[in-house]
Amino acid sequence: MADVFGTFPNLRNHRIVIRKMEEADVDDLIKITSNPNVYRYIPPFLYRKSRASLLTAIRNIGDRDFKHKKWIVAGIYLIEKPDRLIGLAEMFDYKKRMNQMTIGYLFNESYWHQGAATETVKLIQYYLCNEIGIHELKAFVMPENVLSEKVLLKNGFIKENHTVQGKNWGGKEIAVLNEFTYTNFEQQ
Repeated sequence: MADVFGTFPNLRNHRIVIRKMEEADVDDLIKITSNPNVYRYIPPFLYRKSRASLLTAIRNIGDRDFKHKKWIVAGIYLIEKPDRLIGLAEMFDYKKRMNQMTIGYLFNESYWHQGAATETVKLIQYYLCNEIGIHELKAFVMPENVLSEKVLLKNGFIKENHTVQGKNWGGKEIAVLNEFTYTNFEQQ
């Protein structure tokens, strides 16, 4: 099994690139986080919308937080527009003893309904399960986020029969989240 935090991932397929964000991505990140349709599903680390806080987030999640093995938050880009951030790919809550990790993703609304989320999850799954050797992936989705639920189901995740509570999702103090699980049977 490879070290999850050995090297910051640089993933790609025929259409999508997932890589470390740069400070130059801050304006695209502002467009994503300031959209109310995206903001209502935003993860806790991005619920503040100021330029300064987003710039700090880009610096921290790409360097300090990765080095401290806290999480991986990478930018999502299209091959034909490699300098335009269209979303975020998240890999966090690594549980070594359980060989489990949680994933998440977030997109600029202009890229909804175009298959980019499905391809992103597929890339993350392949990387974590086949290259790193993770056995189980988790994802959490707010119940009203039906599009995200469909993406996970298309990628083989199973919706669990219970919900969990999360803090600061969409800027809410407490949010209800559906839990999804993907098991990599090749790693048993």
